[in-house]
Amino acid sequence: MKNQFLLFLSLIASFSAFAQTKEAAIASTMNERYEVAADQFRKLIASNPTNGELFYFAGENYFAWGSIDSAEVMFRRGQEVTPNYVLNYVGLGSVGYVNNNMALSDAQFQRAIEMMGTKSLKIDKKTQAFAYMKMADVYIHAEKKNLPKALEYLTKSVELDSNNPETYVQFGDYYAEVDQVDLSKAFGQYTKATQIDPKYTRALIRQGAGYVRVKNWDSGLNYFNQCIEIDPNFAPAYREKAELLFKAGRTEQAVESYAKYLELNNNCRVQQRYASFVFETKNYQKAVTELEKALPCNPENPFMYRLLGYSYLETNQPEKGLENINKFFELATAKGSPKILASDYAYKGKLLAKAGQDSLGIATILQAVELDPTYTDGYNDIAALYIKARNYAKASEFYKMKINATEGEPNALDHYYLGQSLYFSKDFAGADSAFAVASTKYPDSNFWRGRANVRIDDPENPVGLAAPYFFQYITTFGADEASAQANKKNLVEAYSYFGLLYLKHNQIDCSRYAWNKVIELDPENEKAKVAMEDKEIAASEGVCETFGTVSVPEVAPEK
Repeated sequence: MKNQFLLFLSLIASFSAFAQTKEAAIASTMNERYEVAADQFRKLIASNPTNGELFYFAGENYFAWGSIDSAEVMFRRGQEVTPNYVLNYVGLGSVGYVNNNMALSDAQFQRAIEMMGTKSLKIDKKTQAFAYMKMADVYIHAEKKNLPKALEYLTKSVELDSNNPETYVQFGDYYAEVDQVDLSKAFGQYTKATQIDPKYTRALIRQGAGYVRVKNWDSGLNYFNQCIEIDPNFAPAYREKAELLFKAGRTEQAVESYAKYLELNNNCRVQQRYASFVFETKNYQKAVTELEKALPCNPENPFMYRLLGYSYLETNQPEKGLENINKFFELATAKGSPKILASDYAYKGKLLAKAGQDSLGIATILQAVELDPTYTDGYNDIAALYIKARNYAKASEFYKMKINATEGEPNALDHYYLGQSLYFSKDFAGADSAFAVASTKYPDSNFWRGRANVRIDDPENPVGLAAPYFFQYITTFGADEASAQANKKNLVEAYSYFGLLYLKHNQIDCSRYAWNKVIELDPENEKAKVAMEDKEIAASEGVCETFGTVSVPEVAPEK
């Protein structure tokens, strides 16, 4: 839609002889009401079938709409009914250019230039200026650009008519393409347009868009609001405003502005665009409502099914999500458009998993990763499914793939998940290494390091491999009562470890100290109750100034 707007027909006041109905049709095009404009031009042509101008502006409406084939039909028909009307040659040349048919484009533009140089045709200067400006327009805004030729034609246009604000808008667009960082020259041209016509909304729209480009949201918004103040029914201003607000993170205001655009331009294309826009705000429940409402007017639009599939996943409705994502794949494959993305496979895989088809879900997410190796989150999704199935060894394989595929600094969270999957698959040394990396950002990793080292240590004669990690965990999460209560379960386990370790090595006071901490946290703890029944522990004062360290004799005494 953006590209179509940039290719938008410049419809200016230089053609002052238009009938009111023709002006209304042109205004519909300017307001992006392309369907309405097409119907208006259709009726005008029916009553004036030999008027080449009508065919030209009807063609430009289709061109702005993105219906290039229909535009070509109008321009050719215009040439047939009025062979000497120059703008239809310009229009057909523009069609050839965007279709990459340079032979057609060059021939039509050259014919237009020859006609303007033929004195007997008496083509007035304003029409000639308009023709040159329109040829420059397509050279600037088409995907394949010809900026030197655009400059040549814009210069010629100004020589012929220096009072057309649209020419300066096109000059501004030219400079914006020449230097996409420094827009000062572009803004200078847009300002010239508003000096000629202070209410020329197309120049104001361009200035606002320039500020959006550099993320100066407030200045951009000011220009769009100026357009709305000048013409409250100028629909493109609401669309641009909505896009700005969305980029600025003001999603609720963005939806309101696009709703106003929909109100002014209520047709199928806009309804479906509005629904897509709601999806972009991540209000998925509302997106489902709007997408379902907009779908019937064009049920062959694959984008709608894609977004419905995504939205139904986000709203936890996997069956409906699968129905729609499968329809998207069907249409996209049949039409050859749009391109099927890695995210499409990813969402389909997640939907399959949510619907209970884990194996198929994993295979489909793998397709996403294969299609886009940068989609490393796919490894996480697959690992999570293996964890759900308690296949921790397989989960650890995919966490390792994610880590190996990720560039830059190690991701602590990935290592945290890897550590857990390795721990539960009984690779305790591997788990310890993974949690060591994770602990740089997630201090509760020390609890898991402690657990892993308990299993690495000699169960008969432990040397306290877990002690430094459990102690660090206690120091971090047992520092105050609120934190201790929030992490009570893990703290009980850590203190219990010390209670048993100290007892094993006959450090009774420290053992009693640890069991006292357990009882403070969990008065009904069975292990602590049993420990307290030991005569030596019961008789101990429970003072341990060296808590956290363990003196291990060469031969540990039996207890």
